[in-house]
Amino acid sequence: MSPGANPGNIQKISYKINNSLYRRFKLKQAYEIIKMAKKKFGNLAIAFAGGKDSLVTLHIALKVDPEAVVIFNNTTVEFPETIYYVRKIAKQWNFKLYITKPKEPFFKKVKELGWASHDNRWCCRFCKDDPTFKLLSRLGIVAEITGTKRTDSMYRRYLKPIMPPSKEPYILRINPIYDWNEHEIWDYIKSHDLPYNPLYDKGYRRVGCWCCPLNGVMHYNRLKKTHPQLYKFLEQYRPLHPIFKVSNKE
Repeated sequence: MSPGANPGNIQKISYKINNSLYRRFKLKQAYEIIKMAKKKFGNLAIAFAGGKDSLVTLHIALKVDPEAVVIFNNTTVEFPETIYYVRKIAKQWNFKLYITKPKEPFFKKVKELGWASHDNRWCCRFCKDDPTFKLLSRLGIVAEITGTKRTDSMYRRYLKPIMPPSKEPYILRINPIYDWNEHEIWDYIKSHDLPYNPLYDKGYRRVGCWCCPLNGVMHYNRLKKTHPQLYKFLEQYRPLHPIFKVSNKE
């Protein structure tokens, strides 16, 4: 068959091949990573942030280890929809959910340290890593399963299935879907009919902290429309959010 013959048929064949390879290798690999991690490190925790990647990871991980601890980091700046959604999934899927919080509210810490930046992401450790480490230590767990992918950003391109801790807090991270792309994530969600965070249907690509200074202008244009009260609060908050500094320059 020549390359130019029947494009529709070629597309169908290509899709079948890609789907077959994904299921035979990437999906199988995800299961194997979790199985090997459990065998080597004992009890595992699953980080469930409420986004599409952690949803897929949670679904796969619970098949391997139904008794795994599930952790949601409430940074105190989560979307209201996300908090409701995470609790709803915990109830529907019948797993025990552990919710962690930082020592102080996020906005109180911003007053002290200023807004985070690419070079100084203090908020990740303060709002997520430290509370998680404290809980894992109390539960006697050394490894946490995450939905992190190396396609997320250039900073994660060297991500591996098992990431030993390189700095405090010393949390061993297991990344079963480290090599997946966004299309494969959504394909898994649709093929398994998984209930996903409603924020995606509102146009959000990222459903983490609603005021993250690393989000672009489009995120805040959307926030202004979907959550005007949050946007107004941010607009009046001091120190001034970086996104408004950019807007003022323009």
